[in-house]
Amino acid sequence: MSITQLQWESTHEFAFPVSSGNPPNMVATALTVCELSGDPALAFLTQGGGSDEVAYLSLADGDEYTRHVTPAGRDTISGMGYNPFTKHIWCSYRTNTPDLLTAFDPLTGLETGIRNLAPDPHMSLPDGLACNGLFFARSNSQWIELRTMTGFKLGEREYAGRSIRGVSASPWSYTFVDKNNDELVVIGPYGNEIAVSNLPGTASGVEAVAFDNIVDHAHAPQVWLDDGKIGDVNTIHHPDTPWNPVPWGGRHRIYVANNLDQMIYAGYLTV
Repeated sequence: MSITQLQWESTHEFAFPVSSGNPPNMVATALTVCELSGDPALAFLTQGGGSDEVAYLSLADGDEYTRHVTPAGRDTISGMGYNPFTKHIWCSYRTNTPDLLTAFDPLTGLETGIRNLAPDPHMSLPDGLACNGLFFARSNSQWIELRTMTGFKLGEREYAGRSIRGVSASPWSYTFVDKNNDELVVIGPYGNEIAVSNLPGTASGVEAVAFDNIVDHAHAPQVWLDDGKIGDVNTIHHPDTPWNPVPWGGRHRIYVANNLDQMIYAGYLTV
């Protein structure tokens, strides 16, 4: 099967939220789109010098709603994936506890679940975690593995020549960041590469990705106004205006974190 070459179309961008501790040390950055008290939000984490914090940001302009420290002892999170059924965020860990998955409640920050996985030579330093409520997809270097929600391993696949960082669940697929090749890659449910795209910002700076599975983009504009407001009819700020260029596979929005720029870029894929 041929791989479709896509282009990243930026819609907006905003800076990383300011850490209340030491400056981020770039060890790992994690993103996921979640619900917070019924409203969509971008959960953001980057490892700092002290206790890690999860900040919840407006999808439209990056304004911060709230934040909390990670559960006690969980300060090496490298990936986050949102379970839309339980409305909790699951986490993977790059150092200290690479064979662990844990969950927390965005409303309280309290730990709500744990999975102790058998050691795996291909997952010695997991960089990303995707969750769609049915499966986990965990990434490390050139490998992605698929597990059930109980932690049972279904299989794994090697992507030779790639340097995989963040991974996110997308409709009937998964989307991951290839840091060294500076590409965003879409893979099918069985792991085959479907499409690739360029990434925004400074080359080799993107460390995390979050596909927005919460917002109904059929009723979202191509570009929000400040505070997530809708604009006038026949402008790009109104949902009834067709998105231009046309999104590949239908309207969608993806968020990526570029550590070199200290920026979060929002956009979608187009042919």
